[in-house]
Amino acid sequence: MISESAITQQSRTKEEPSMVGAIDMGSKNFKFVFGQKVNGRVTTELIRKEQLEIGKEVTENHGMIGRSKFRQIEDTLSQFVSYCRDRGTTTVLAIATSAIRNARNHQQVIDLAGEIGIAIEVAEGEREGEVGYLAATGGAPNKLVSDSGSKSIQIAWWNNDKVQSRSIPVGYELAYESFVERASTLDETQENFSRFLDGNFKELPENTDRIIALAANTITSFVIGEKGAGCNNRTLTRNALNDRMSELQGLSPAQYDSLKASLPKAEKILPGLVFLDYLMERTGHGEVLIAEAELPVGLIVEYFLKWE
Repeated sequence: MISESAITQQSRTKEEPSMVGAIDMGSKNFKFVFGQKVNGRVTTELIRKEQLEIGKEVTENHGMIGRSKFRQIEDTLSQFVSYCRDRGTTTVLAIATSAIRNARNHQQVIDLAGEIGIAIEVAEGEREGEVGYLAATGGAPNKLVSDSGSKSIQIAWWNNDKVQSRSIPVGYELAYESFVERASTLDETQENFSRFLDGNFKELPENTDRIIALAANTITSFVIGEKGAGCNNRTLTRNALNDRMSELQGLSPAQYDSLKASLPKAEKILPGLVFLDYLMERTGHGEVLIAEAELPVGLIVEYFLKWE
C-alpha cells in the first residue's frame, strides 16, 4: 500500500535525512512502515503487519509479557531494522501503545529494542491521538480524526494551530462487553454507549471541515459493502449509516442476539456503528472519510516536519 501526504516543502538541505522506518507496537498487531522524502514530498509504504497479540498476552499472563513473546518481539523488530538498513537508513522510529504501556515489565521491551537500535516512545492515549491525526491528515489543519482500537479510543482535532486530543482506555473490545453483549436491542446499546461517550468526550469541536476515521474499514464494509480494488479511502455518509442502523433497530431481542453470535467481527462492528453515528451527530458532519493510514505514518510525517 502506497500513500502520499499532502506535505510539501522547499528543497532539502544536504544534512536532512530522506528515509526513515517507523513501527506501531499495538495491542493486536505490530505495523511496519517505510517512509521517504523525494523532491519535497513524503511517501510511505506499509511493509507488513505482524499479529503479536500483546494485549491478550498481558491480560492472560497477569500483566506480564512472557519469554516466548519477547522472542517474537525481538525477531520481528530485528527483521525490520535489517530491512531499513538494506534500503539505506538506520533511523527507525517506534511507538508503543496501551498494551505495552500497561505491561508490568514494559521496561524490558524498551531495553530489548534499544539493544536492536530502536528507541521506543511509550505513548499515553493523548499522544497516540496526536500521531493518529498526523497520519490521517499529513499535518493539514482543521480536521477531526478518530481512531477506535481494541483497547482505547482517541479523538484528535486542530485547535489554535496545534493538535488537541482526548483518549479513553476503552476500545471496541470492552465497549462490546459493556454495551453490546448484554443489550437486548441496538437501541439499548446506542443509549448506554452514547451516554458513556458523553461523559468522556465533552469538548468535541463543531467547526472542523472534515472527519477522518482510522481503523473503520470493517465497519464501513458492513454498511456499504466491500471496497473496490485500488480504492484506498472511502466516504461513509450519515444517511447510509442511519439506513443500516435502522435495519438493526428493527430486530427483535432474539434476532439481535443471533446477529451478535453470527456476525463476523461483531465485537468491532456493532460498537463502531454507534461510535461513528455519535461522532457525526455531535460534531455536525454528514459524512466521514475512512482513511487507510497506519499510525507509524504519523511518526514519519512528524519526523520530516521537524526539518522544515
